This record gives sequence, structure tokens and C-alpha cells, in this order.
Amino acid sequence: MVNNPKQEEVISSIKGIYVVDAGAGSGKTYTITKRYLEILKESEITPKDILLLTFTNNAASNMKDKILNKILE
Repeated sequence: MVNNPKQEEVISSIKGIYVVDAGAGSGKTYTITKRYLEILKESEITPKDILLLTFTNNAASNMKDKILNKILE
């Protein structure tokens, strides 16, 4: 997936709080997942220090699966 400028801003800015609000199929879950992994890679923050919220169980399951797959590679 190619990141648009707004997605790249969220992914690369590992400090602070971001709200990702966009339409279906826009890459929200992808962007949040990439940011989470970037935070873990670039800082001393641990998974227990990060809160990821989503509005559906499906999206939460998707994020969890993507994160676990990437970490276990």
C-alpha cells in the first residue's frame, strides 16, 4: 500500500495523540497498525503503554492480527 501524505504524517509522528477519522476502505486500520509498530521500533515505549481504539470488533481483530503477524516475522 502506498501512503498518502496524511497517512505518512500519522505513521512517522510517534509522539502525541492522533485521531484517525476517515471513510471505509481508506486505510485507517493499516495506518494505525503501522504507527503502532513504528512507535515500538523507534522508542522505549512498550505495548502496555499504548492504547489503540476502534469502533468495531472486526477492525480490532484485524489490527491485532496484523500486529502479531508483523512482530512474529
